[in-house]
Amino acid sequence: MTAATSVPTIDRIEAAITRLVQEAPAIDTAVVTGLVEDLRGIGSRLALSIARVVELVAEQLINPGIALPPLAMACATLADGVRGKLGERELEAARFEIETLLPLPDAAPRPRAVVFAAPDVPLIALKKRLN
Repeated sequence: MTAATSVPTIDRIEAAITRLVQEAPAIDTAVVTGLVEDLRGIGSRLALSIARVVELVAEQLINPGIALPPLAMACATLADGVRGKLGERELEAARFEIETLLPLPDAAPRPRAVVFAAPDVPLIALKKRLN
């Protein structure tokens, strides 16, 4: 998407994320749906990462109080990137920050500790072999 064709989309994204921040902790599903559609329409890696985190916030899998401020900053970074004010390096840094909000998969179960029983023969009963 070019900067000229995506300005209305970027404006909608900025308005939607601002509304989500202002109305938090309540989440308007219509605002989320529109925001996610606009982000997917842009299709950049940053936009797709933002969309995924927004969905998880709406599903209450990520705390809005923790996620919304970085999401708002990432949307502003995305907007500046689309407008040509930022380069790929800044966009990638913002994507990395947003992806740190994604929940980690469940950890594999820890192996159980092996417990050794006491020896059957007391140490005092052992004798040194003479060869």
